[in-house]
Amino acid sequence: MALYLSLVGFVVAMSATPGPNNLMLMSSSALFGVRRTVPHFLGVQIGFNLLLVAAVFGLGTLVARYPVALDVVKVGGSLWLAWMAFAFVRAGLARPAEPGDAKAPRRRSRPFRTWEAALFQWVNPKALLMTVSTAGAYIALADTAGERAMLFMATFLLFGAPCGLMWLLAGGVINRFLTDRRHARILNFAIALLLLATIAIILKG
Repeated sequence: MALYLSLVGFVVAMSATPGPNNLMLMSSSALFGVRRTVPHFLGVQIGFNLLLVAAVFGLGTLVARYPVALDVVKVGGSLWLAWMAFAFVRAGLARPAEPGDAKAPRRRSRPFRTWEAALFQWVNPKALLMTVSTAGAYIALADTAGERAMLFMATFLLFGAPCGLMWLLAGGVINRFLTDRRHARILNFAIALLLLATIAIILKG
């Protein structure tokens, strides 16, 4: 029981503190609203739990045997995030459309899709740290890998997902104060900078 309570404390501490997922959820919700960011939130949960299962079943061993695979994932994920950052910068620089102006540029920024948020977990250094640490430190909680995977997923969904949801809702509160184009432009640039900072962390790690 004590070991499981330790797991719960670890899950809450890691899920509630700032990280790429939480900051991006809050920024997206602030810019696009809670409803449009829900697919992003669901993608985080799906991708993270798939990563967690992979960690339980020996992802670390596979990466140790083929380290170049991790480098490929890092570079590919960084290029994809760079493209997303460019889209946000482009949207921030675009002039607001006037009524009836057919030549006005269309907004290019958008919230992450479910599959994009899910794939991002595989290049998210904090997610990798959380899953590998959980799989290694709490191996004694169940006898088989399948049982551990189910227990870990249930714990993260029960105690970790609500923490991410709080960041999502916090962004929704900020969204209410976005009353003009200037605020939206600042948020576009802020998200772009966040994505670039995430790229730096991924490549450095």
